[in-house]
Amino acid sequence: MSTSASMAGMTMTMTSGSSMPSSTGGMDTGMDSSSSIMMTSAEMAMVFFQSVTTPLYSSTWTPQGQGSYAGTCIFLIVLALVHRILIAARSIVFDSNQALHRHRKDISSDSDDYPGSRSELESMGNQFRSQWNSHPFRVATETARALLEVIVGGIGYLLMLAVMTMNVGYFLSVLGGIFLGTFVAGRFGASDNHH
Repeated sequence: MSTSASMAGMTMTMTSGSSMPSSTGGMDTGMDSSSSIMMTSAEMAMVFFQSVTTPLYSSTWTPQGQGSYAGTCIFLIVLALVHRILIAARSIVFDSNQALHRHRKDISSDSDDYPGSRSELESMGNQFRSQWNSHPFRVATETARALLEVIVGGIGYLLMLAVMTMNVGYFLSVLGGIFLGTFVAGRFGASDNHH
């Protein structure tokens, strides 16, 4: 199988030894036992659509009716909800001490102690060394952190693939799950500014 692409006219040619329909209108392309598919950028346009039979993740997971489509959408809502809860759990369990985070402070204009001054940078360096030394490397802790990160990343990519189907129902289900997950567990996230 060989492929070639021309960026000037956004034309894509794909040649295959198998018998495939051709967009050349049945014209002979001069290739022996091969066919050619010509696609313009307009034919490759990605648009959202509504269909209850859009496969999710594999051809075996193809809803066959409205009930199985609703079940798939509910699955995506729950998956996005779990994703947001795991992000909050990661923040609760594994975030470092807040002393490392630099908080903005009000500084008068006549002060020499501006953000980024040498004394403040030395202080931050000392805090970092103190935190580094008080948190030794532990295989069990770092393994749990790494596994949680892999799970969070994997779920995130599965949600991305669901959205990339361009199915409106799948897209709205993922957004709904993100909303619910943030509503339930958002206050535990890393950027907690509630008081």
